[in-house]
Amino acid sequence: RLVTGAESEGGAAIGAADGVGAVVAMHDRRFNQRWLRHWGGKWLIDRQDLRRIREHFGDEVAMYFAFLQSYVLWLALPGAVGAAWWALGRSFSWQFGVLLVLWGVLFTETWARRQSDIATYWGVHGVERARESRRPEFRADRYVIDAATGERVPAFSGAQRWLRRLLGVPVVAALSLVMAVFIALIFALQTFLSEFYAGPFATVLGLAPVVLFSACLPAYTALCTRMAAALTNYENYEFEAEHAAQFTAKIFVFRFLQDQLYLFLTAWVFVPYRDVFGGWVHGAYSALSTDKAATLKFSATPAAELVQNMLTGFVVTSQLVGMATETGLPLVLRWWNSRSLAHASQVSTAAGNDHNHEASSISGTGNGHRHVLSNMLAVAPTGVDTWVESANDADAPADIQQQFVARVTEELALPEYTTFEDYAEMASQFGRVAFFSVAWPLAPLAALMNNWLELRTDAAKICSATRRPTPRRVESIGPWLDTLRFMCWLSSITNALLIYQFHSNCAFLPHADADAMQRFGRTSLSFALVVLLFSEHAFLAVRWAVTHVMASWPGAYARITERARAQSRRRWLDKAPSVLRDLAADTAGDLSQDAAGSLAADSDDASIGAGADWRAELELGCRAIACWGKPKAE
Repeated sequence: RLVTGAESEGGAAIGAADGVGAVVAMHDRRFNQRWLRHWGGKWLIDRQDLRRIREHFGDEVAMYFAFLQSYVLWLALPGAVGAAWWALGRSFSWQFGVLLVLWGVLFTETWARRQSDIATYWGVHGVERARESRRPEFRADRYVIDAATGERVPAFSGAQRWLRRLLGVPVVAALSLVMAVFIALIFALQTFLSEFYAGPFATVLGLAPVVLFSACLPAYTALCTRMAAALTNYENYEFEAEHAAQFTAKIFVFRFLQDQLYLFLTAWVFVPYRDVFGGWVHGAYSALSTDKAATLKFSATPAAELVQNMLTGFVVTSQLVGMATETGLPLVLRWWNSRSLAHASQVSTAAGNDHNHEASSISGTGNGHRHVLSNMLAVAPTGVDTWVESANDADAPADIQQQFVARVTEELALPEYTTFEDYAEMASQFGRVAFFSVAWPLAPLAALMNNWLELRTDAAKICSATRRPTPRRVESIGPWLDTLRFMCWLSSITNALLIYQFHSNCAFLPHADADAMQRFGRTSLSFALVVLLFSEHAFLAVRWAVTHVMASWPGAYARITERARAQSRRRWLDKAPSVLRDLAADTAGDLSQDAAGSLAADSDDASIGAGADWRAELELGCRAIACWGKPKAE
């Protein structure tokens, strides 16, 4: 902030306009090695681990790991129950669906309390609302007088910002529509190849949709992310919290379509209307070919099994791909960058040996260079203290400088670390667990194992695959909590519809023909609407009850605030006897002897200092006021 902050806020306002590409701190490799070794030998992290992360990387990174640790612990309950249900062969169980919805509400509400407690213990409660520093990218269109401080501050028109928001709505809608159409086309291709096509190379062709989805959709999602960032920057938000909330809202639309639309199409588009799609496919193929019997088949996979297979493939594939892209790919890229830098260094060294006679003419400046390098290394992280010792050696300044520059160049080539992608990954996973675990009860257990590894792989990623994070003060996980709450609400609907559609022998659901149940599930739209409304209202009632019950137990912030208020009140009340005694002495000449004595006696009452009863304090105050106006004794 001192380097890049605005001059009006005490910063130097140094940025890209001044030729500075980035302001970063170098990794402390000794700390990183101790951190990874320590976490590799324990099952869970504790408060001391979070404290060390906070001291080294800042509040934002520590808050992410605190959230991930809490999420891992909360996954233990649905993971254990889901494993038992899967072992018993009880898919689409209404008991497990109720447990999932209740689990989601309890997790989100208890995390809201926990992040408030963490912010209180860390001393950052209210830091995001304080709006301490403006974004360097903010561009003001006028200056106004701050009502609180009286200072002249930059501002931007709210009406113009809303106009820019409205201009971004059709852009986001168009990008979302293109993504939805693309996913629908891939889904249609995969459904045709897996459920209807029986011709040559059926197995090989069945992999084509997966390849298209894996190759094209991430690239398009990256394009949507860049467009969302450009739109959010165009809206010109003054503070980081507002900017992050609007950017997350845009990205959530794209991520939701990418992660959940495929499963929604399977469960509520293809399965209920598979015969309709089958008729279209056979009709279209008959018009194009006469050898229909040899190359087409009828979709015969049971409806529930089709949804389960799709969910299993998505969960397992997404976790494996996520692990590879987050950890494996960055390490490969870093190795390649290091190899390229080493090659470039060798070329540069070879070229320098051809001009040694030029270097000898400026050897007199070597001591000065060594002195500057020694000062530069003296303020470097503790991982380079051996270089500082070598800097005093007259025979090795060039080697030290080469090593230092190589390390700086290597770390600057790494991508910048932000918690956004990690939170987005957890939100997508939370959605799959909350929406579809009734179909595959092992999904929570798979998420639990993945996130236990994620605690370690994210630490390794920060240490070796990204730049050292810039510390940033935060008091929460930002807009992601609202995202999780929205998914909890939506999960109450998806779980109810899945149970209604595929639960075969539930007593309070209408009876369905066995063959129809196997192929389509229950397809009554009117009864599905009743189930939807009932489940949503039940969810709202449960969340209302949970929030009110939790409100009866005050959190750390409420306790600390009440304790400070009580101490302040006690300090004032402890002064009351002496104040009243002084009042009686100062006005003794103007009061009757009885009134003055009564007031002095009342001021010596110990109960006033203890604040035992507010009525006694009020009565004493009234008597003091009354005594003030009585006539002087003769």
